[in-house]
Amino acid sequence: MYLKKILLFVGLALLMAQQLFAGVTAESGPGVLNVIIDMQQSPLAEGKSQAEKENLEMNSTTNLLNEVDSRGLAASIAVTGDIAYSVYPLYVTMLGSKANHELMMGGMNGKDELVSFEDQDSRLRKTKRYVEDDYICGGKQFKVAGFMPVPNSFNQSSYKILDDLAILYLVDDTRMPESQGKTGPYLMNGSAFYVVPVSEGQGVILKDRAAKDAGLNGTDWYNLLANKFDESAGKGEPMVVVFTNTVSGSDEYLDAYKKFVEYAAGKGANFVTSKELVESNKNA
Repeated sequence: MYLKKILLFVGLALLMAQQLFAGVTAESGPGVLNVIIDMQQSPLAEGKSQAEKENLEMNSTTNLLNEVDSRGLAASIAVTGDIAYSVYPLYVTMLGSKANHELMMGGMNGKDELVSFEDQDSRLRKTKRYVEDDYICGGKQFKVAGFMPVPNSFNQSSYKILDDLAILYLVDDTRMPESQGKTGPYLMNGSAFYVVPVSEGQGVILKDRAAKDAGLNGTDWYNLLANKFDESAGKGEPMVVVFTNTVSGSDEYLDAYKKFVEYAAGKGANFVTSKELVESNKNA
């Protein structure tokens, strides 16, 4: 009996030591980070000169991408159909030519509304084609794998369209009911595509526009991002965050973004595209 107690005690001690070691290992893990840059047209650009318009829309996007590009880090970029087709096609072509970039479609424009199934189907097909058409002549063509819709512009009928278009994943930056409790990509029930839920911290979806709407200043936003990164890395969970050019492309939110990228890179974060995140989940 005494020997059994000794063996039980030793077993419990070994188990506790194993769990403690595992916790330390997770805490010191590098973390997986998916940065999504959402390129939108600025409502402030109306009536501006072309140079002023480009500064608000194109240069603000470049400000964000410079932080990852200068370090050779991966990023996903959502562009709308009109930006790809008529507003900045050459710029989008340049973005898609870089090996560390993944282009996804972000709807036809930032004002997409919920329409009939037929109109949704037509809109999505056009958007996909417009983004895919932006490649260097003679260079490598690509297929759009992801879709980040304008909020409230789609419903479950869109799911069939995504499957018909062989879309790999949908970025959920609104935290749909299916995404509650999810921290990484998951297969949408009854569909062939995956959902990539944008992370949430302290009740705020980690999208700069949501943070700004919640009244967070640049310092608050940075602190939320850094704390969530540490939390996610410690749990072995990926972190997905969206930065919009019209919000984070200048001023204090740009400073917060730069500081966060530097912080995560300094922690050894594994920067991945949304597609890579989904593929790694499929193969896990």
